[in-house]
Amino acid sequence: MITKPCDRCERTIEVEDNRAGAKVECPNCGDMNVMPDAPVRTKPAGSTKRPEDLGLPPDAGPEQQVMLVRPALFRSRPISFSLLTVLAATGIVLAAIHLISPNTVPQWLAIVSVLTVLGGGGVIAWWWIQCLSAALEITNKRTVSRNGLFSRSTSEVVHDNIRNVQVDQTFWERIWHVGTVGISSSGQDGIEIQMKKVPKPGELQRTIDLYRSLD
Repeated sequence: MITKPCDRCERTIEVEDNRAGAKVECPNCGDMNVMPDAPVRTKPAGSTKRPEDLGLPPDAGPEQQVMLVRPALFRSRPISFSLLTVLAATGIVLAAIHLISPNTVPQWLAIVSVLTVLGGGGVIAWWWIQCLSAALEITNKRTVSRNGLFSRSTSEVVHDNIRNVQVDQTFWERIWHVGTVGISSSGQDGIEIQMKKVPKPGELQRTIDLYRSLD
């Protein structure tokens, strides 16, 4: 992907690499701009791997999805998830015993069991909805962050413009292979895209590095 600020309005123009040197009309003001040559992509010292060597879509050509990442449900909170699951399962068993043999389990305990099932199931369902409402889509051209289930908020960074991919993990998160990933571009200050509880964040970072320019 080739980018260039418009000569008149300075809005960023993006075109495919095969349009290097072509005249392109700015979608904002209509001014004609001559696009620069495609950037030369370099790999870190000692690395010769290309995306296609790993069975991934090639860097050149049309945009294709490489991977879609959502926050981890279980690995981000294993103890809480396991505890709620055990409580909910215990509640279901006690409630079933009360229905089959009312004299075996007191009514108050059966009511508590039902409330436990509803509460635990509700919390797990809420966590599941949170995981569904956030996603990182990595293509061979850019990384796009999408947040929201009913309303929608998106943010994207073109791989050629990525300045830094930051991975933060606590000791506990390293054990469970989750972490926080932050992406910043050369044109902005601070982190533009951030997602917490990302499964296998190191693998995500390596995938993005395959498609970005490392000069």
